[in-house]
Amino acid sequence: MMESISTKDLSYSIGSKTILNNISLNVPDGSIYGYLGRNGAGKSTTIKLLLGLLEENGDQIFIQNKSLKQNRTEILSSTGNLIESPCFYTKLTVFENLKYLDIIYGKGSKRIDEVLELVDLSKEKKKKASALSMGMKQRLGIAMAIFHDPKLLILDEPLNGLDPQGIFAMRKLFQNLNNQGKTIFLSSHILSELEKTATHIGIIEGGKMVFQGTKNELLSQVEKNVTLKVSNSEKAVSLLQKAFSVTQNDQNKISLNINNEKEFNTVVATIVGNGIEIYDIESQSTNLEQIFINLISKSHD
Repeated sequence: MMESISTKDLSYSIGSKTILNNISLNVPDGSIYGYLGRNGAGKSTTIKLLLGLLEENGDQIFIQNKSLKQNRTEILSSTGNLIESPCFYTKLTVFENLKYLDIIYGKGSKRIDEVLELVDLSKEKKKKASALSMGMKQRLGIAMAIFHDPKLLILDEPLNGLDPQGIFAMRKLFQNLNNQGKTIFLSSHILSELEKTATHIGIIEGGKMVFQGTKNELLSQVEKNVTLKVSNSEKAVSLLQKAFSVTQNDQNKISLNINNEKEFNTVVATIVGNGIEIYDIESQSTNLEQIFINLISKSHD
């Protein structure tokens, strides 16, 4: 699979302080890649390096398989970005802000209307930028980032300061842009959001990558606690206790932790295959937040 962004052992220091330590990002083309980390973990530094705002030491950043160092102008012209809070002219209207941008790109009024429709700001096009709500300002920032129709969007904490409705609208927008073939690289510390939005996740802690892979790979690392209501709990416990740590909750319920679907199938096949009926199954899996905390604490061991 072609990679939209890849870095090879990317490190960055300020004086004697190491900010990034051998980061190797692999962002597949067409993915929504969530870059997760606590504040101060190195997310913003990574993004500034990817956008050429900080100087990399070697030649370690490749975007669409091209070296950023050697093809900076070409790469940045097909990349859109939103770093921290969006920049626009507050005294101009929404439409005028994009019109001003159009002087550079020459895409015409049709493209302005198209982009406003995409970010759901058509009704606000005559409003001054200063009069927009926080969520609308973020949407205008994204409108400006996608105006020139980039293949890649790099967004630093785009959900910061948004209310639940704003976050929901942003999520829809990301999925819509991704469906149009855009790769989206977004940093966040709002884990529950990335759980809903991202296809791939990279987790950084103390300047090091502690996990990288698909969201499903990350979620599959987690134990699920399963409670089964069965016709004979004592027999079920004795059948399963060799392979699993099983507890009997009451007369007809047993609980155990399983790591994956294969283990779950084994449990069900063992119970049913020995003539025990299953009346109900409850499953509680650890969410992304818990996995994140576990990975971070492991990285400090």
